[in-house]
Amino acid sequence: MSQEPSPGVKADSTVTRRQAHISVLALVASTTAGQAQAQIGRPLEGPVKDAVLKAFKQTAEKSKAPVLLRLAFHDAATHRVSQGDGGANASIQFEFERPENTGLKRGWRVIEKVMERLKGTPAEGVVSYADLIALGGTYAVAVTGGPVIDIPIGRRDTAVPDPTGRLPEETLSAEALRLHFAAMGMSPQELVALSGAHTLGSKGYGDPVTFDNVYYTALLKKPWDDPSNNMASMIGLPSDHVLPDDPECRPVIEAYAASQQKFFQDFGTAYAKLTMLGAQWM
Repeated sequence: MSQEPSPGVKADSTVTRRQAHISVLALVASTTAGQAQAQIGRPLEGPVKDAVLKAFKQTAEKSKAPVLLRLAFHDAATHRVSQGDGGANASIQFEFERPENTGLKRGWRVIEKVMERLKGTPAEGVVSYADLIALGGTYAVAVTGGPVIDIPIGRRDTAVPDPTGRLPEETLSAEALRLHFAAMGMSPQELVALSGAHTLGSKGYGDPVTFDNVYYTALLKKPWDDPSNNMASMIGLPSDHVLPDDPECRPVIEAYAASQQKFFQDFGTAYAKLTMLGAQWM
């Protein structure tokens, strides 16, 4: 193993490593009824964790963080509580031709390379593709300065694509977004927390490979409404623009803009829950 610090919260961050770690046990009660199983996966720890972390470090440079985090969301966000299907199951590997998944094959290639590196290690046969997709998101957040998020392993991979039309469209209103996330089993607060993932990438929210709360301070300033800003149309998605005017979302945005620590804590909890949606466990 490399002697460099494990990717996670920077040394000068206001969030301590202890505060940043998210306990999976704390969110079992908040999962949907269909997931209230006696046992949900197993902890990622010991030699298996070491092997996985080493494989990601050897394979995924920081510039891959945005696509890895987006890949994880697109894999898990197909879950529907009412149907009891979709979710974190690696179905994304069969869905790259869908318009909403444009560009995600780059992230999948990273996952394939990581799986290849796990051959002959304690993680071989223990960690699934669905696990690696979810763990790719946690790695992306940590390596760009965000919280370290602990999630279990043991998800089963599916052999078929999930139903179409399950991901939120970029043009949805705030109310439609809340309803969409509710259908997944996520609250308005979790919608706002997970939207903070847009701080990574080229959407105009600060450094594209730094995970921070700049997304929320930008939402409150609404730079896309500034006629003197020639790049205004390039900042964010239409679905970002509607959040600050929503009475349920705005207080959460204000809280995260005021406290990066709170954003990190809530994002970690929401992301861990996301990666358990609809998962079938080995």
